[in-house]
Amino acid sequence: MIGAAVLFLQVAAASRMNLVVKQGEAEKSVPMIATVSGSYLRADLLANALGGTAAAGQKGRYVLTLGASRIELTEGVPFVKVNQEVVPLVLPSLRSGSNFLVPFQLAASIIPRFTTGYNYDLGAGILRIFSASARRVADVPERAPISGTSSSLPSASPSVDVSRPTRSRRSQRRLVVVDAGHGGPDNGMTGPIGDGPRIVEKNITLSVAQMLAQELRGSGVDVLMTRTTDTLIALSDRGRIANSNHGDLFVSVHVNASGTRSAAGARERGYETYFLAEAKSEDALRVEHMENEAVKFETGANAPKGDPLSFIINDMAQNEHLRESNDLAETIQDGFRHFHPGHDRGVQQANFAVLRGSYMPAVLVEIGFGTNPLEAAYLLDPDNQHTIAGSIAKGVMAYLDHYDARVGGGNH
Repeated sequence: MIGAAVLFLQVAAASRMNLVVKQGEAEKSVPMIATVSGSYLRADLLANALGGTAAAGQKGRYVLTLGASRIELTEGVPFVKVNQEVVPLVLPSLRSGSNFLVPFQLAASIIPRFTTGYNYDLGAGILRIFSASARRVADVPERAPISGTSSSLPSASPSVDVSRPTRSRRSQRRLVVVDAGHGGPDNGMTGPIGDGPRIVEKNITLSVAQMLAQELRGSGVDVLMTRTTDTLIALSDRGRIANSNHGDLFVSVHVNASGTRSAAGARERGYETYFLAEAKSEDALRVEHMENEAVKFETGANAPKGDPLSFIINDMAQNEHLRESNDLAETIQDGFRHFHPGHDRGVQQANFAVLRGSYMPAVLVEIGFGTNPLEAAYLLDPDNQHTIAGSIAKGVMAYLDHYDARVGGGNH
């Protein structure tokens, strides 16, 4: 399975002349070097494009340093050591004259999986850098609107108050990580069941996440989005992005789906908010399996390692993240009760892969059922999307106010 996935990466690489490395709007290219075995990159050029360094060692060894990560390779050996972890390579590193060559797999899957701040977009053939461009900085001015989106959002329903709360007590800006579920080849759910306008989860989540980001920025917090385009981000990398940028909260936006394509399934509707813990109901377990299926779109190297849930929960409980995540979920869920036409399905808990690696209060919001024809039409409406985003933003800000009041001044 892993070998087949990497072979696919090699075939995809063979169709391109360069690896594109992008950080914000800045772009660099690293030439591909084709061999009879597969595609390679010059190690020094790759390290330079990624903002790191490269140095030759003794006995055919070569070291790339990317931030806090140390990557060691040896000529002719099909393994790479990333910090203290040894990872197999499909192709060994090579030397051509004075140049040390590394397999394309290193850039496409190893670096994004085992170091922080990088993600490879297979469809676009772009290795994106997140950490330096999206790092939280205290006392920075409000960030510009998301590239490619309108500076003004659709007005909310007049019957719903989505006015932006102000932050009077906080002396330090927070960073909220907003995660648009799915993306790229992973469409998420599609619907509805029966007649109605077609809905694709990855498009709805991105639209709502962009609106949510803009609402939060307008309320005085910094925002980092795990994706701003239709691209695949590994489930494990979403939490990694949040952690490496020292996020304060993690909010993942999703669209729900019934467990059956029957007429009864088409009638299911409503909203619910999850935090990370062992699922307590069959329905929560069903949603957990549905959302975690996104891992099948990831390469073997990008797939999460499956750390025991008990370890994560113990770590979160020790740091009060579990309780805080529950409080955040309750606050967001309460906001939906004032406007959403669907049923209140309550605050739930489940073992979502996207939440496992977020060492901060983290929630997953199911904003409605795309399999229900009426609710699918509701979710497709930009005004309703803005109302949903505004409500989540208000919930986030209310939670932060409550947290500040409890700990005294917002320093944590």
